[in-house]
Amino acid sequence: MLPFPDTPDAAPATNIDFPGVSPGQIDSVKALGSRTGLHSGHLSAQPDDQGSAFHPAHAFSLGERVTVTAALRSPAAGTASGAEGSRRLRWSFAIARPANLQQTSAGAVDDDLGLARSPARASAPRTHSFVTEPRFHVPWISMHGKDTDTASGDIFLDTQNSGQPAALLLNPRGELRWYEPSNAAHRGPSIFNTRVQRYKHHRVITYWQGLVVPPGVGHGQGHILNSSYKTIHTVRAGDGYEKQGIDLHEFTLGHEGKEATAFVQIWSPVQRNLTSVGGPANGTVLDWIIQEIDIATNKVIWEWHALGHVPISASYQRYVPGQPYDYFHLNSIQQLPDGRILISARHTWAVYSIEKKSGRIAWELGGKHSSFSMSPGSAFRWQHDATLHGHGILTVFDDGAAPQSRALEIHLANHRANLVHAYTHKPPLLALSQGSTQLLRNRDVFVGWGSRSYFSEYAASGRQIFSGSMRSPIQSYRAYRSVWVGKPLQPPAIAMRKSKAAGRDRIYMSWNGATRVVKWHIEARAASTGRFTSIATVRWTSFETSTRVLATKGPYFRVQALAANGRALPHGTSATVRAP
Repeated sequence: MLPFPDTPDAAPATNIDFPGVSPGQIDSVKALGSRTGLHSGHLSAQPDDQGSAFHPAHAFSLGERVTVTAALRSPAAGTASGAEGSRRLRWSFAIARPANLQQTSAGAVDDDLGLARSPARASAPRTHSFVTEPRFHVPWISMHGKDTDTASGDIFLDTQNSGQPAALLLNPRGELRWYEPSNAAHRGPSIFNTRVQRYKHHRVITYWQGLVVPPGVGHGQGHILNSSYKTIHTVRAGDGYEKQGIDLHEFTLGHEGKEATAFVQIWSPVQRNLTSVGGPANGTVLDWIIQEIDIATNKVIWEWHALGHVPISASYQRYVPGQPYDYFHLNSIQQLPDGRILISARHTWAVYSIEKKSGRIAWELGGKHSSFSMSPGSAFRWQHDATLHGHGILTVFDDGAAPQSRALEIHLANHRANLVHAYTHKPPLLALSQGSTQLLRNRDVFVGWGSRSYFSEYAASGRQIFSGSMRSPIQSYRAYRSVWVGKPLQPPAIAMRKSKAAGRDRIYMSWNGATRVVKWHIEARAASTGRFTSIATVRWTSFETSTRVLATKGPYFRVQALAANGRALPHGTSATVRAP
């Protein structure tokens, strides 16, 4: 049942859910608020027959306790709800006492993201633009070493502190292929966590977009883009958290039955007794909430609150008087094949496996109450991006392993955590925040170094194959590699500039997001109408390719994007421009 029994801070506008029980199996639902009394409402079916939701007609009162009594039509319905053979369900939960939201931004320290705090190298420009795309302000990328991994695909990053938040895609040589700024002007909404995921058996690009506020958290929404870079779904928080929005740290796709779902996280400032960490009895703490949302309908089908399952005393975060206490700081979510949910909490130095049906912690790795004995080198602090793979292999980015951060590969078996390998950067890097560790299909490991602006790949032996970087203080929350084929629907961009050499103007061509272009075919004609004739074919050299052309061949020009087989790509013919 949801909210889970004894949840301490459900939203006043929460629904009451019965996963696994259809509306036809429920006789009645009574929701009794300790202050507001009996609440009427109605039942509806959850998507793909994944249970029922009771929608109270009115919101509950702040701080009250709600007791739910449900009469079921069969013992089987009780069993499906976790009450073996029962035809009656009864449980209770509390409604949150929200803290002053102004307190969450006044004087708080951005201890996770470190935005605009990294030392800047002021000598060289950090971004550049293009003749064909003058509104872009793209970070300069420096590559060191040769990428010999030909099968793992392209590199996906986001940009912070560049003046223009964006999602971007690089080819294995570090050359730009796709750039998506949050808007045309500087200082638009932030973009985090750009990567390729699966949605209904298709590869899609996903990222979070929204507003970042102290202490390194966000109000925003998740975006899902198809291979033509069209937003096909926007995922938002629900069940009382619509205005709050989802947090920036995770946006991962999953499934419930046949339905595609998204796991998101929400932070919520609530009143709580903080005496266990040296704070006041009526302090402000950030609870961290997971919602699983049906993508097609944007309905919440599962919800979990950290405060209902992990005590505040489990935190290693220091309490600072006058600031909201971020005791947990959830930063990754993974749906496991066995039905459990794996999460990483930065401020408890722990990774948790959650029983989805009960919400209970199945096991804890690291932290103050680890279910595993930690072998030398396997412990981590202030970590990010925990992922469990097959055969008991877990990867995680260890931010706090001074004097340098590490990407860890750990083997879990028989309640023991054994370090398989620790991957470090050359030269050494200490990331104060963010970061990611991706185990690739060929067993290489791809690492994003978070606040340190680097990304790199390693062989299983630990040998660093290559490294790339952006100029400080620009950084990327995570870094990923994935195979991707981009098929933009908009035509290529074209521009011409007059040359100092008489009659030899320069033509510029680009096609944002097109990953299959290998050559450009240049055509010209003498009149504004009529047939084009071919004048040259040039190799794709970078995001924007340029070459000189004789103006006398025109003065009207256009370009076509060619695939490896020499054929023009769909939608790959530019508009016509006239030589200056």
